[in-house]
Amino acid sequence: MRSAGKYVAFTLAAVVLLGAAAPSYGAAPILLASNRCNGQTIDDASSRIREYDRHAPGTGSAKLLQRFGAIAEVIATLNEERGVLDSVCSDTQRAPLFAQIAAYSAWALALQSDLAAKLNASCPAAATALPSMMLADAWLALANVINAADGAVPTALEDVIPKVRMRAEAVGLALPAWTETSAYWAGQVHDKAQTAIATCPSPSPSPSAGELRIVRK
Repeated sequence: MRSAGKYVAFTLAAVVLLGAAAPSYGAAPILLASNRCNGQTIDDASSRIREYDRHAPGTGSAKLLQRFGAIAEVIATLNEERGVLDSVCSDTQRAPLFAQIAAYSAWALALQSDLAAKLNASCPAAATALPSMMLADAWLALANVINAADGAVPTALEDVIPKVRMRAEAVGLALPAWTETSAYWAGQVHDKAQTAIATCPSPSPSPSAGELRIVRK
């Protein structure tokens, strides 16, 4: 389980959640804007997430790790796409697209939380703590969109919210109200989780704070 735990920690470090500083693209070509603001990249990512949700990865650490990495690639694509859209789309176009990105990123993190629990089953503390971190970040991504909409829940989020809630309840993670969800709250969940992970005996994972650092808004 040591190699599995290290992989999970490494992948977590690569996940930069929504709200992080977006790259600057300068004066993007009009063609780029028309192509990107139609949401095609988001649709492609959503198809992959739905496929992963419908079909289990199989058994064994190798297959679980492969699926974990594949989902991480989708999250990275969505994060990159958000940066592009922030630069080339109008305010009116961005809002629904950002809601979709938040929804599919949260869904992806929920699926990763399932895998993290299985990959770290040898240490119950890690099997609960790592999913809690992912679910906290999923909840924060959703809350950022809802709070920006003055409490209105976009249609794109409606099916994802119960997926996160169900998993959070399973690992004992109390989810705050939207208005009380913040990067500070998510950070507290991370800190508590890292303390729990540190209690895992070798060869269970005990990643450092630096390895598990996730950028949040």
